[in-house]
Amino acid sequence: MRTALDHLYETFSRHPLPEDTVVCDHCVPPELVRAARTGPLRSLGAEALEPYAWNHSTWGGEADFRHYLPRLLELLITEEMDGWFVGPILAGRAAAHWHDWPDDERDAVVAAVGLWWRETLGAYPRELDASHLLEIIGREFRLDPAPYLAAWEETAGEEAAARHVAALVRDWRGRVAGRDAWYAAVDAWLAGPAPARLLREGLAGARSPRAERELRAALDLWEEPRHRDLSVAPARLGGHE
Repeated sequence: MRTALDHLYETFSRHPLPEDTVVCDHCVPPELVRAARTGPLRSLGAEALEPYAWNHSTWGGEADFRHYLPRLLELLITEEMDGWFVGPILAGRAAAHWHDWPDDERDAVVAAVGLWWRETLGAYPRELDASHLLEIIGREFRLDPAPYLAAWEETAGEEAAARHVAALVRDWRGRVAGRDAWYAAVDAWLAGPAPARLLREGLAGARSPRAERELRAALDLWEEPRHRDLSVAPARLGGHE
């Protein structure tokens, strides 16, 4: 984990915290601004940076965002910050601006997203499961989900990753079909052979009755023709490669 994060911090170290930051004083009390500006970046916890995340549109500008970005991503990866709220906001803002960023900054963020994905697949449950992180990756970051799905396929036999597949199988049917390319790609992958293989191999090594029940139920659901017929033709996402 440290290698990708260290590289992220090193790459964005060219963006020091601006000396003067304009903050809406009706939105953010001065003491919260001071807390986010006190101490080294890597020492700031979620309590100090969540107010920034909630008010990022009225708190400074691009320089502030790129300064805080490495720490925000790290706190999301380690689940010390609310991924449901901060994850989509951070991803959407980064993707809206990173076409103007140097390649090494975009690459460092994408590498950190890859770390976030691997950490998610390696543990279950997670605050933000793989299904919802895929949505952030595809819809907000506008990244092609194919490499992330391929990485998922490499986890065969790992119970945590298989339980994430089970959650995806269980929850995907209840979603309103999306027209975005990332959605079509995930939908097509879900209708292919990989999910069943991951579920079966996870089931073979399940270490608890609860995990076994989840995986067996998901496999039964996946095998229903109606479930697999929901797929659409895969499409590539025109995001950062």
